[in-house]
Amino acid sequence: MLTPPSAVTKATTGPVELARSDLRTLFVGLAVVAATSSVYLLTAARDIVVGDSPEFVTVAVTLGVAHPPGYPLLTILGHLFSLLPIGPIPFRVNMLAVVCGVLTVGLVYATAWRLTASRVAAAAAGLLLAFNPLFWSWSLVIEAFPLNNLLAAALIYLLVVWQERPERATPLILAGFVGGLGMSNHQTIALLLPAVLFVLWRHREVLLARRWILPACAGASLLGLLPYVYLPWAAANHAPMNWGNITSFGDLVDHFLRRDYGTGQLVSSPDYQGGSPVQRIGLLLESFGPAEGLLLVLGAVQAYRQHRWYFWFALLAFLFTGPAFVAYANVNMSIPILLFVVERFFLLAHVVAAPLFALGLVLVVQVAMGLARDRQRLVENAVIAGVILLALLRVGISYDAVDQSDNHVARWFAEDVLSTLEPDSILLAGGDETVMPVSYIQGVEHYRTDVTLVMLGLLPAHWYIPQLRESYPELVVPFNRFDRQVGTTKALVDANPNRTFGVIWSAPDDSLSSSYWYYSRGLVLKLLPMATDVTLDQMTAENVQLLQAYRLPAMIKIKSKSFERAILYQYAMAPFRVGEEYEHGQVYSGARAWYERALSIDPELGPARWRLTQLPK
Repeated sequence: MLTPPSAVTKATTGPVELARSDLRTLFVGLAVVAATSSVYLLTAARDIVVGDSPEFVTVAVTLGVAHPPGYPLLTILGHLFSLLPIGPIPFRVNMLAVVCGVLTVGLVYATAWRLTASRVAAAAAGLLLAFNPLFWSWSLVIEAFPLNNLLAAALIYLLVVWQERPERATPLILAGFVGGLGMSNHQTIALLLPAVLFVLWRHREVLLARRWILPACAGASLLGLLPYVYLPWAAANHAPMNWGNITSFGDLVDHFLRRDYGTGQLVSSPDYQGGSPVQRIGLLLESFGPAEGLLLVLGAVQAYRQHRWYFWFALLAFLFTGPAFVAYANVNMSIPILLFVVERFFLLAHVVAAPLFALGLVLVVQVAMGLARDRQRLVENAVIAGVILLALLRVGISYDAVDQSDNHVARWFAEDVLSTLEPDSILLAGGDETVMPVSYIQGVEHYRTDVTLVMLGLLPAHWYIPQLRESYPELVVPFNRFDRQVGTTKALVDANPNRTFGVIWSAPDDSLSSSYWYYSRGLVLKLLPMATDVTLDQMTAENVQLLQAYRLPAMIKIKSKSFERAILYQYAMAPFRVGEEYEHGQVYSGARAWYERALSIDPELGPARWRLTQLPK
């Protein structure tokens, strides 16, 4: 027999009603929310950040269309936040992520309280989730995932409430509506469906007796999909970012099904596919940390003992949102930068697991108090203090690594790229770290709109060329399809002879090689006809001037697991390319100086290290 329940160990086997008079429960919940809000507000991004953030800010402000599946709910809510009279525009839109993260923590607290009747255990679950470095970092920048977390937490909470009194249809219908809204934001919320079906099956007698409930839930789910009506409306308004150029119902369906990427694929490029499912699952489990991992296991044991239905619900939800999904994801994690892409998909499993932390803590206290019968209060206080200390330690240890409040790397890079280009240039660019920030500062802040941006990665898309012509009437596109035969990069360059071309990324074909060469002009490779000659002294002087004007990011400030590494690489490649020219001219002292300059920007630039070892002494 375990000792009698106390403030932490008290649990019920039946419904737990949150009485309005229970001000302590409300107060503790508000304290958890306030603590989370304070830290999140201090560390939230004030500017655009690499990844999808610049795109989501752009479509939110300009009411455009984001990449598939479109994220209409996020865009609409982001637009409302962009109207707030606080701080710069990116900060306003990033506040949506902060609010979603904070509310998710609050809902986890409420769910854990209903399962344990313990304020302390519920608060611990909320704080452990809030200050998990992964969850915390993805609650500071506008993305689809914070809103996905909130809707998933709301869905779980509503199902727990409905489970207490299945004869009440309202929580279940609301859950259906929330699920539909989730599909209007991020389709991974569908991974909760097996767990939802399990709960419905448990109460099939109630549902069969009241046959109108399931059709009402289905109708509520369809109502939640209404934000998709926004996409064709937005496409018709020709916003600066109008992915897919949706003009028909078929286009809308293709966008919803992510046909541009390949329906059912997380990444479309074969170069990024493959790898070990075991490795991906290991990284998922590692993202919890040892304390959370232990509480997750113990929480499952406690759920099996006290809330058998919730054990099976949480197990199904966790398996499908976590191990099953990441095993299926088919992303090669041996490429380090891809962890930044995949780790966001771990978040849903964290939200599912968080209420189990509270149940695990209850079990820990029960066992500890059973072993120390004479010092039960001391043991209980020690466990509570340990959890609070763990949360505080997490904040202290992770603060600098997570903090986005002074991160301007993406903006400065985009501005440096555009400042490198001559007036009325055409920029052929690829890579999210380049095209997204440039699109933002052109489309929202109207900086260097004289530059025509051509996104190389989208040239093969059937809808992109008509959109290019519409967006840039002065740009001559001499083909209707980029087929790498008639429609080539060279054909595009030849058709615009009076304009300067700059390139970032590799051209999508080899058609330029016979007629043009790449002149390294800072961050940008300038296309020059083969007959054009530039002296080494001219190249050196121009690159010295540009590098002095650039706002080079310090290595210590770079978020190493993000696309910021690619930005640092771009900055370092500018002096590296100058070093190559010196080496080709057999001016080895100059080559050495420029390679060392490249390494001073990015000490991990492998090509520069290797070239230094090959130079004659």
